[in-house]
Amino acid sequence: MDVKTLKTHRVGDIEIVALSDGVMKVSYRSVFPDTPASVWEGYRERFSDAYDSDGFLTNIGVFLIRSAGKITLVDTGLGPDGAPQGAMDGRFGPPELLANLQAIGVRHEEIDNVFLTHLHGDHIGWNLLPDGRQWRPTFPRARYLLQQADWDHFASQETLARLEANVRVKAESTYLPLMNLGVLELIEGDSDVAPGLQALHTPGHTPGHMSMFISSGSDRALIIGDVLGSPMHASEPDQLYLPDSNVNQARETRHRLLDMAESEGMVVLGSHMTQPGWGTIVRWRGKRFWQGI
Repeated sequence: MDVKTLKTHRVGDIEIVALSDGVMKVSYRSVFPDTPASVWEGYRERFSDAYDSDGFLTNIGVFLIRSAGKITLVDTGLGPDGAPQGAMDGRFGPPELLANLQAIGVRHEEIDNVFLTHLHGDHIGWNLLPDGRQWRPTFPRARYLLQQADWDHFASQETLARLEANVRVKAESTYLPLMNLGVLELIEGDSDVAPGLQALHTPGHTPGHMSMFISSGSDRALIIGDVLGSPMHASEPDQLYLPDSNVNQARETRHRLLDMAESEGMVVLGSHMTQPGWGTIVRWRGKRFWQGI
């Protein structure tokens, strides 16, 4: 994403900058294996920049938030090597996040919080940088905030023992060192992050998946991470999303957040929605739709 195309959105006094770490080419069946081809037809027309006959280009969205003098980064993208996950078909284009930060004049040491929605590889890739044979935090002054349930799952010996070799390498280069480096802060349930920013535990996609409620004055917004896997998911929330760890819980969470966003007229920001990643939930012919703004 060229810096000239970077977008900002205001929620009262809070500023949000849409960043990206590139896009992934994803085939329909790799992440929505049970969704009939006919379902995609209307969405290809509605979101022609994202969908084609083979699949879709999904944004690897990252959000930078300025609130009361604090800077919070929501997720850190795929990183330099991509995400070795079976559900992802691969990066389409180069990594962009660090270049985006440099282009908007934000130094790594200025980041106060790194808010990790969850520990899938396309959200944690720039957590760390190599330092000889060791690792160091990419954002040296930041607290890395993560839900306890995700750490308990993804750092457990049981989970690590099941990982394929390339995924284990990704874990060792992105999140496992955070605890010993003393930068990881684990959250249980809902918790305040910074003025106007509240972490919400929204499990299902992963055990500790988090969203973020943003409030300033009379304005509200909701960062949903991977609660929605694509714009189609806002209209078809019961469609199976293969990366969800608990399918029923993920569906319940999806419905709950969509109800909240629609009833309160919130702006919704999603990691894999069309760039810049924010929009509203609108009704048309009795059905919800994602509408980018």
